[in-house]
Parts: sequence; structure tokens; C-alpha cells
Amino acid sequence: MSWSNEIEGEWNDHARLYPPLAPTAAGTACLLFGIFLSYTLYPSATSPSAMARVPAIAVGIAFLVSIWFDTRKGLRNLFRTDLLCLLGLYGLTLMEFLFPQEEFNTLLTLQQTANSLNLVLVGMAGLAIGRHLVAPIPMQSTWLRLDEISNSTLFRVFVVAGCLAYLHILMSVQFNPVALINGMLGARFSEPWARGHLGGWSSLITELFLLTYALPPLMAVVWNRRHSYAFWQLLVMGSMYLLVMFHAFAGGTRNVFITHISTFMMSYLLTLPRNTFRNTVLPILIAGFIAVYGSYHMLAFRSIGLRSYITDQVYASPEQSKTLAVDYNLFSIGLLMDALPRDHAFLGAEIAVNAITQPVPRAFWPGKPERLSVSMEDIVGADGWTVAATFVGESYMMAGWLGAIGMSLFFGALAAWWNRMAMQEQSDYALVVYALGFFAAGITMRSMNWLTTAMLPVIALIVFRKLSANH
Repeated sequence: MSWSNEIEGEWNDHARLYPPLAPTAAGTACLLFGIFLSYTLYPSATSPSAMARVPAIAVGIAFLVSIWFDTRKGLRNLFRTDLLCLLGLYGLTLMEFLFPQEEFNTLLTLQQTANSLNLVLVGMAGLAIGRHLVAPIPMQSTWLRLDEISNSTLFRVFVVAGCLAYLHILMSVQFNPVALINGMLGARFSEPWARGHLGGWSSLITELFLLTYALPPLMAVVWNRRHSYAFWQLLVMGSMYLLVMFHAFAGGTRNVFITHISTFMMSYLLTLPRNTFRNTVLPILIAGFIAVYGSYHMLAFRSIGLRSYITDQVYASPEQSKTLAVDYNLFSIGLLMDALPRDHAFLGAEIAVNAITQPVPRAFWPGKPERLSVSMEDIVGADGWTVAATFVGESYMMAGWLGAIGMSLFFGALAAWWNRMAMQEQSDYALVVYALGFFAAGITMRSMNWLTTAMLPVIALIVFRKLSANH
């Protein structure tokens, strides 16, 4: 029996041991109770940071208990998109308040903090309820039933995707590897390959960089098949993977770095022939440590660059923050809710249209709007800094409380629908596609404007497999 047939047989046996991927009613009830408890307790706090700390603790504990209920259907039941969505929203808004955040007390009033907390709690409740709106049955679409990919084809796909993704970067440095690394070590947005404000025909090649998001989950499959590859093949693919991870880390964009870690881990765990403590729990703990430790330092050097952070020993400065901070998205949400609809009308369908048309290149649509008619920065009066408010803030911009409720229910249901992808025996290649859906889910929690763009690598892998299967 060949190695691939042996693995396929082991995976089929493994898949039959577990029920469909779906949240438990008890787990959801526990999470909703934690959300309600937070709503009733936080008003008694006397400062904005203390108010935010209450739901950070209560929702965090309720979320962990709900996960415990979900594990009663097997560890594989944790490999779900809806869990990542909930974790993403919690991490972007509440998690940082598990640590001291005295600076936050100077940013918002108690009422503004209460408004932003209420919106986030409604968003989390909507995600939790929305995931039950789609029945947990296997995916019926034949387009999402993808055949297995051979080792040789996987190697070619990996190398071609990596070369195309970095083509525009290599061209910008005249294919000089030293200049490539030097550019990565500089301050964010100062790289030689940084794209201009508006893109034309020449910028189309930069869109291929999205293929880098396919490399971590593909590398996870390669790692699980490592004994069947030649050393030189592992060296080539491993080097390209490390380049992607280093580029993400040095770039200082934490959601990209964590996305790469998440998609690698999801693909790795789903394509393991069998789960043990050593090959499952330990890698999860290591990945979690790398994500948290890396995010802490990335926040500190993202404006000055990794080179300056190391050479100037900024990490050793007494002024270096000793607490974990994310983006203070609660601050942005509070300002948005304070200004809408008092100073500006809700944007309505403009938000949805902007999100849907985001990936359309300007070369194909010269008249594509450069931005929303009223940006977040305009609404909150930001001068010299960008505003991020997660999907709940953007949903509120669209239609107020109804928009936030509707979009959170929609994204919860969408996540449950994508879970169907892994509810039946699937090839490793199909599970890579499923893991890439985590990228789309995670980045959507940060901004729903990037949902359609994040789906492009998923679509690319599906189309490639369908076309190659016909030849």
C-alpha cells in the first residue's frame, strides 16, 4: 500500500470517529449567560478600563466553558470557523482588558465605553446565535468536494504560488535577496514594493501576493507528509514558508501573522492521521505562545521597523509597555457610536457595496470609488491616524443597532455553513481550502470590507483543482 493510500485510509477511519462539526446548545447557552452577566455587572465599575475588564473576564470564562461543552463531541469539534469568529471578536475588543490598561481611562467617557461594550456584546451574541441558523449537515456542493492532490503536484502548486506571490516584490528589488530582507526590516509602508494610493494595470501583479495566504496551510500538509518528500523539496518549501512567516512578522501587521499561524495549525490538525497529546496539544500551546509573544513585540516595532527595534534595543527600554494591548477597538467603536447618527447619517447599502466590490481591480473599473463617502476617520475626527472598529463598528455605520444585529447573525450563519466543508470525509487538499476559509473568517472580524478579498485564495485553489482534474 502506498503512503498516500495508507494516510487516506487512516484519515477515513479517523473521520468516522467524530460527529459533525457543530456548537452544542449547552455551550451556546453558557456563552449567552456570560454575555448577559457582563451586561448586568459592568455598569458598577468606576472607570472605562474597569468596565471593560468585567466582560473581558466574564465572557472569557463563559467562552472557555462553552468550548469544554463542545469538546464532549470530540476534539475535532473545535476545528470550527464559528469558534474562530468568536475568538477573533473577543481578541480584538475585550482580551486586552484582562491586563492593566490605565491609558484607556483617558480616551472615553463612561457612557461611551458602555455604548461600545453593549455593541460588542450584541455582536458576540449574534455570532453565537447565528451559527445555529444553519443545519450541521455535510456540504452538498460538488465544487467543494475536491480530489486528493499528489505530492508532486502539491510541490508544484506550492512553488508556483510562492513565486507568483513574491514576483512583484522581487522585481522591486531587482531580484536581490539582500535588498529583499533589508526592505522587510524597515518601517511599515516604507518598503520598495509598497503600492501607491491608486492601482492601475501595473498593480494587478501585486494582487498575486494574496497567494501567500495559501502557503501556510499547504505547508501543514507537507509537514504531515514529510517522510515522503525528498530533502531538497522540504528545503525549498520550508524556506518559502519561513520567508512568508518572517515577512508577516517583520511587517508588524498582527492579524496577518496570526492568520498564518491559524491556517497552518488548522490544516495541520485536520490532516493528522490520528491525534495524540504530543502531536495535538503541544503544537497548539506552542502556536498560542508564538502568537501572543510575537504580537506583543510587533505592536512595539511596527512603526519603526524590526531593524531599529533590535539595533536600538527598544525592547529593553523602560518605556516599553509591559502590558498587552491590541488596538483599543472599543475606543474607535465608542467614538463612532457617539457621532452616529448625531453628526452623520448611517451609510446604509454603501458599506455592503464597498465590501462586495473591494477586490475589483481599478484597472477593470477606473471609476471605482476611492473610499466611502464618509470614512471612519471623518466621523471620529481622526487626524493622522487610522481607525479600525471591527465588523460590529462597520455594521453600526451601515444601519445602527439593526445593522450590527443583522450582520452578526449573518456572519455566524456563514461560519456554520463553511463548517459543512469539513463534516464529511475530505481530501487533504479540500481541508487546506477549509483552513483558508479561516483566513477569510478571521480577517472579516477585523473588517468586513475584506471578506471578498480574503476569499480569493480559496477560490483560486478550488478553480485550480477543478481545472486540473479535467486534464
